[in-house]
Amino acid sequence: MKYILLVCLVLLSNISNACLNEEHVTKSGKSTVDAFTLGDLRLYKNHNKAELELAIKNLLSERPVTEEDILSTQNSIAVVYIKLGKLAEAEAILLELLKKHPKNYSVTINLGTLYELQGKNSKALEFIKKAVAINPESHSGSEWFHIKILEYKLKNIPDNKIAGENILNLYSIKKPATEIAYDVSYQLQERIPFTPAPNLLMAKVMQELGDYLADSVSIKGAYVIYETGMDYDRDNILKLVEKRDALKPYFKKYKEKIPYTSNYYLDAAISAVDNNKVDIATSVLEKGFNYFKDQEEKRRQEERQKQYFIFGGIGLVAILTGLFFYRRRKQTV
Repeated sequence: MKYILLVCLVLLSNISNACLNEEHVTKSGKSTVDAFTLGDLRLYKNHNKAELELAIKNLLSERPVTEEDILSTQNSIAVVYIKLGKLAEAEAILLELLKKHPKNYSVTINLGTLYELQGKNSKALEFIKKAVAINPESHSGSEWFHIKILEYKLKNIPDNKIAGENILNLYSIKKPATEIAYDVSYQLQERIPFTPAPNLLMAKVMQELGDYLADSVSIKGAYVIYETGMDYDRDNILKLVEKRDALKPYFKKYKEKIPYTSNYYLDAAISAVDNNKVDIATSVLEKGFNYFKDQEEKRRQEERQKQYFIFGGIGLVAILTGLFFYRRRKQTV
């Protein structure tokens, strides 16, 4: 059963990439190149626990000799502990490393992430800013996203006010649009496994990214991001369903194919299979296939309506032509 599911996942993956790994168009009709390869974007909902436990076992068995190797191994152990949710163990390792390597970027940024996961947002922001000062180009220069999120969290704005907020201010950033899209997508891939759904802040970030993609990079990318964000806003407070559906006329206008897929189905199923939860993967895949089936049925209905219109028109012309010649013949007689 597990292998059948994996085959299904490969097929789903091919469907997704076929739709997205190409040139794109914005709502205004401007063509853009998919520089940040949405087709390769994988927004995994969970870390793979089995893989992480194997990784920590291997790391703990290592016997590093040089100071550089010790730093690398210990830092890697801390990262795995963070992903496993063992934050106290990770913090102890990172603080010890920080004493010896106070200007090491990796140690500093990892402490920032750890403090955010502990809810210590002020301390997290302090360490993230220190890390960026050490290495401004880290993570392709995308840590501005992390800083904006922490600055917003520190405002303590309640969820019922979030719809009117502008957290990322993407239109004000002085970078090419595709670079901005890449930065946010990279950061989302890192953040989502730590952020269980529903989560309105995550949904708001995806709403802002979707709006920006639709205007500046790709209606296909916006469609996928809106749909992914819907799982984080299950009450549809941010109207992501309406935003997604509002893009459909643009696909028709520019003769683009709607990406009838959602990273949610594919990635949730992959995560379930990886963790030997085949029953969950089966359920997710069934939902995914039902979604594709519904979309395919809609497409077929549209095709049938076109055929009925064409053949109906031909039939009407034939009847009118027949009547014309019948009357003419009758007049002649």
